Amino acid sequence: PSASSTPVAPTTSTTPDPTAAESPAPEPSSEETPGIVACEAQDVEVTAVTDADTYQAGVLPQLSISLTNRGATDCAIDVGSTTQVLTVSSGSDVWWRSTDCQENPSSMIATLAAGATVTSKVPVTWDRTRSSVETCAQENRARAPGGGASYHVAVEIGGFKGAATKQILLY
Repeated sequence: PSASSTPVAPTTSTTPDPTAAESPAPEPSSEETPGIVACEAQDVEVTAVTDADTYQAGVLPQLSISLTNRGATDCAIDVGSTTQVLTVSSGSDVWWRSTDCQENPSSMIATLAAGATVTSKVPVTWDRTRSSVETCAQENRARAPGGGASYHVAVEIGGFKGAATKQILLY
């Protein structure tokens, strides 16, 4: 199985989104959006989001990223899969990283409105296996132990890291 990240799609995007129901607008040039500047670390809060806190045997965790613009002005950020990193660890042992076996990463510059919070449109599924760039083609990668084992999901997007991890338990 291959991992792939999906772009975080804000409610107001400055780039085309092929899955949007409305007709996409062309990406504006910097001359057309003079008030939009790049997001800064102190203004962006990045949070790991999961579809559950515990997962029974055979249930695959769905991982997402949430972004909040704590700043007073709108800002631009690359929310494409090239800038997203979701990491699952148990203690200091990294089990899985979304970028290890990523296929066709892409960029997507979006405007993050002041005060707005957006979350990934489509979550990334962790297949409960260990990943590394050397094992992407292997069909029998090591499976993550369950039985109530604790794992932590860390996220990063656009160079901004989440301040905390999100704990999940596998059974």
